[in-house]
This record gives sequence, C-alpha cells and structure tokens, in this order.
Amino acid sequence: MKELLTRSLTGLIFVLVLIGAIIWNKYSVAVLFGVVSILGLIEFFKLMEKAGFTPKKRVAGIIGAMIYSIIALYSFGGEITYAYLLFIFPLLVILVLIELFRNSDYPVTNFAFSIAGIIYIVIPFAMLNFFAYNSPQYYDTLEVEEYQYILLLAFFVIQWANDTGAYVTGRLIGKHKLYERISPNKTWEGAIGGAVFALIAGFLFAYFSTGHIGHWLAIAAVIVVFGTLGDLTESQIKRSVGVKDSGNLLPGHGGILDRFDGVLFSAPFVLSYLHLFKLHLSILN
Repeated sequence: MKELLTRSLTGLIFVLVLIGAIIWNKYSVAVLFGVVSILGLIEFFKLMEKAGFTPKKRVAGIIGAMIYSIIALYSFGGEITYAYLLFIFPLLVILVLIELFRNSDYPVTNFAFSIAGIIYIVIPFAMLNFFAYNSPQYYDTLEVEEYQYILLLAFFVIQWANDTGAYVTGRLIGKHKLYERISPNKTWEGAIGGAVFALIAGFLFAYFSTGHIGHWLAIAAVIVVFGTLGDLTESQIKRSVGVKDSGNLLPGHGGILDRFDGVLFSAPFVLSYLHLFKLHLSILN
C-alpha cells in the first residue's frame, strides 16, 4: 500500500510539473527539458559505468548542454551561425585526447558511449522545443508563431495514453509475450491496448482542434510504434547491465530514462512527420 501511495504521489507531481512547464511559457519548457536531458545523460553514463566503461561525464555534459542550448535557441527563431557550432568541435577533440592519454582499457568505446548519450538523450529532448512553433527555417512562407503548447501537450498525452493502455491491458488480459528476452512483462495484448488508447487520444485531439483526423491518427501511430521501440531499447540497456531501473530519482517509478524512454524515440519521428507534411501548428486548425 505504501509503495502504491509513493508511486501515485510521484506520478502526480511528475505530471503536474511537466504540464505546468508546458503551459507556462517557452522558457519554462526549455529549462525543464534541458535539466531533464542532463539528468538523463548522467543516468545513462552511470549505466555504462556499471557495464565496465568510463565515459567522460563532465566534457560530454558540457557538449550536451551546448548542443541543447543551440537547438532550443534555433527553435525560438534565433539567429544561429556556424560560430556557435565551432565551440563544440574543440570539446570533441578534448574528449578524444582525454581518452587517448588516460590509462583506459576501452578508449574508443568510452568515447563512443559519451557521444551516444548525447545523441540518444540530449538531442531528442532538444527537439521537443520545436513542437510549439511554425519555424521559418523549415517553412519559408511562415513566420515564427507565438508559443502554442497544444501540440506539445498532445504529444505527451498520447504517449501517456499508450503507456497506460499497455500497462492496464497487459495486466488484465496479457498472455502472449511481446519480446520476452528483453522485457518479459510486455505482451502483445498490452501493446494492442496501448495502441487503442493512443488512437482514441489522437481522435479526441482531432475532434476538439478541428484538425485533420488522418494526421492526428498517424501521429498517434508513430508514437505507439517508436514509443514501444524506445521502451524496449531502454529495457535492453538495463538488462545488459543487470539493473531493474535506470535510476532512483523518481520514487516508485525509477529514473528519468524509465519515464521518458518512449519519448526519446518517438519525438524525432513525430517531428520528422510534421516536417514531411509541413504541418506543425497547422494541424490544430
């Protein structure tokens, strides 16, 4: 009972903080996802250390923070030139030199995991900043809109609908394992239930926004497929290092990566879909 109460309280606070930051303004969103991305990066590096590797946390963290800041500023319609990017390359060289000259059994692997953490965690979180704008960098005929949070909020609601539907359906009628070697508790019934919940959420957003239902359902489907793959990927990482949770920052829920594993995979693909059809905020109209 105490564990359930802890899990429920943590979940409530987590949802309220996230929704509050999304609704407040673009700066609260940028700061929140920036902090979460760095915390997730730290968790990832700790997992790699459990596996016997030693990624350079400080240098990689600085590089990750710079990349996040550049992408976030770019999403606001800020002027970004190559000069900003020049600061990143010396740090990458330093990262390589550190691995070359320290006494390490796996210098190439350590460097690779340092960069992999940035690609896997920091960049997807940075991409979330684009969800609330029509960006002239992609659409020549449009100007940057004022911050509009509905699409970003919808992304998370559909993600949560998928996770909740998968959990509830799997617990009630789950029998056939989805990928037992990686995640024994996940079932096909749960995956289908999650998809149904997500599609219903997508339909409701289409109904209340008067947007094109086909695009909303397609976005929900993208979230279902790649959110599930992100979940399985994180499960494989944890399984390979012999841990149940990625961390303990969120009592009853595990770590940052446990809560955002689906987001890390689905965000880039949803953003790609929006760019492919030049949708963004026009999907709301």
